[in-house]
Amino acid sequence: MKKQQLRTLIKESITDWLSERVEEEKIEEQAILEDQISEFYFVTKPSKKSTSEELVGQADVFEFATKGLTREEVYGIYKSESKAKTVAGKLIKERDIQLKETYKKGQEKLKQMESSIEEIKSEIEGKMSEATSNPDMRESLTAESNSLMEKLSMLEAQVEKLRDALEAEGMKFEKKSSKKEKEEKEEETEK
Repeated sequence: MKKQQLRTLIKESITDWLSERVEEEKIEEQAILEDQISEFYFVTKPSKKSTSEELVGQADVFEFATKGLTREEVYGIYKSESKAKTVAGKLIKERDIQLKETYKKGQEKLKQMESSIEEIKSEIEGKMSEATSNPDMRESLTAESNSLMEKLSMLEAQVEKLRDALEAEGMKFEKKSSKKEKEEKEEETEK
């Protein structure tokens, strides 16, 4: 091999090696990610059963992205854990207030439905007694009574469902209030 050919071969090899090296460095530079946010705390919106601890999560941007949370599910993102826990506590209190209001409205609705049941029962009794005393109208009054009986049975089924739901919610409130009372008593004894 001539010297000229050897020089060209070496030159090409060095040039190829250097260009490969530059590409590797570019890839390494791209792999380094500047993260100015680092870890943060997020608070999700409460469900009917969630606790304050369940609402607070900790993640970096990439972990957060893999959790699959939507904008509608997340209440806020915070730098400090204490701020996130404070917000979660407020959300739980607000949720409990709303649940209590809904519970009270349910109780009022139950009372209204129960009074409607009593009115329907008295109407049925009136129609039946009128049918007994007025044989000519017996057929039409019986038809009206049957219609009222259907309405009554539907209303009674709705009342039963509402009563069961209110009972379940009432038991939850009793558990929470007795738990709070117990915690308050423990705090007082510690003082």
